[in-house]
Amino acid sequence: MKAERADYFDAGVTQQLGGGFQVGLDGYYKSARQQLDDGLFGQTLILSAFNYAEGRIYGLELTGSYTKDGFSSYVNLAHSVGQGKNWSSSQFLFGADDLNYVQHHWIHLDHDQALSGSGGASYHWTDPHGDTQISVDAIYGSGLRKGATAADGSNIPNGATVPSYYTINLGASKSFKLSQNRVWSVRLDVVNLADKSYELRDGSGVGVGAAQYGMRRGVFGSIGFAY
Repeated sequence: MKAERADYFDAGVTQQLGGGFQVGLDGYYKSARQQLDDGLFGQTLILSAFNYAEGRIYGLELTGSYTKDGFSSYVNLAHSVGQGKNWSSSQFLFGADDLNYVQHHWIHLDHDQALSGSGGASYHWTDPHGDTQISVDAIYGSGLRKGATAADGSNIPNGATVPSYYTINLGASKSFKLSQNRVWSVRLDVVNLADKSYELRDGSGVGVGAAQYGMRRGVFGSIGFAY
């Protein structure tokens, strides 16, 4: 293994538009030598580290939010590209065909996702008996990397993506004031409301030894007491 060296550049701007609106834009670029990465190889799914001789990671992030009284909302959208070239350490982990291909071609890193998005809204209000809040949020991903097949039948490491996915989550919380310093609180959350089954990885990416799936619907509750 070799220590990574990198140059990183980042620039961004945030603007308040008035009326509770705010937007932001950020861009970044990273140029690396001996780009570090890790993966799960073979039947024993234990992380093993390796280097790319060259690496480049860049992207844009757009954010927006709106707040008024007890209502607040946000939206985020990000585009990113992460690539590496020429495995320069732990080469025994890879097949000869993939090793030869990556020596001369840039490939996407296995955790590279072209588009990521999130958004949500919540409303909070207070009454003499305590505070109440309800919320909804969603997460979107265009899909992580998987292997692709070239026209001649050879494998292109991380040359394709698994299908895109999204989840919607709901939450509600309520507090009850028993006295000035004694408060009961309850909370209920539903994760992946539509119970969508989606694949994060299919086991064919670089260093991805097994398929992995996102969480199915989950219902979580909690009760708290403070004084």
